[in-house]
Amino acid sequence: MNILFYGDSNTWGFQGDNPKVRLAYDKRFTGILAKRFPQHRIIEEGLPGRTICFDDPLDSGRNGTETLPMLLQTHEPLDLVVIMLGTNDTKIMFGHTPMTMRLAMERMIRLVQNIEAWSDTGIRPDILLVAPPRMGDIERGTFYGMFDAHSAEMIPEVAEQFRELAEQYACMFVDGSQVAAEGCRDFVHLTAEEHEQMAKLIGDAIEEMEE
Repeated sequence: MNILFYGDSNTWGFQGDNPKVRLAYDKRFTGILAKRFPQHRIIEEGLPGRTICFDDPLDSGRNGTETLPMLLQTHEPLDLVVIMLGTNDTKIMFGHTPMTMRLAMERMIRLVQNIEAWSDTGIRPDILLVAPPRMGDIERGTFYGMFDAHSAEMIPEVAEQFRELAEQYACMFVDGSQVAAEGCRDFVHLTAEEHEQMAKLIGDAIEEMEE
């Protein structure tokens, strides 16, 4: 299978304790999955700051809904698209709610399923929707002020909204909020150990899909 992983800084491998150094590929959850599934082609498309649908006034090119059609076409044919977004949409400046995040993600899912909007091959990939990981004690974190306690509190509810959305659109779902970013000082980004936990959840879902 050709599997596209579409995400933000946690897919990219940002290290909260060492932001100048990207986490090594074999330590990122995508790299761990590549080792677990050598028969599949793992395609990383992680970008720090990527949102589901917002234009970030501080960082251009972060609107995930706008850039996704180009990337789907770049990498097609695709068998599976794994979407793990939502953390950045909880930033204070965006004023999102779990419901508006669900509505935004619904549009992204419909975009992937509407192959007439982007596909040359006419092949429709399956979708695995992954809820974002929980934040740790964000008020003690280095990104406090960009995120706040409300940002952290939204994640579990977003996970439930995404679960319902996956059922509605016949997508697979993984509750990434079972993993918490508690090991680094920003309490937003996953450590190598937490990447292993995320890889286990996603890998089990892919294995189940193959059965």
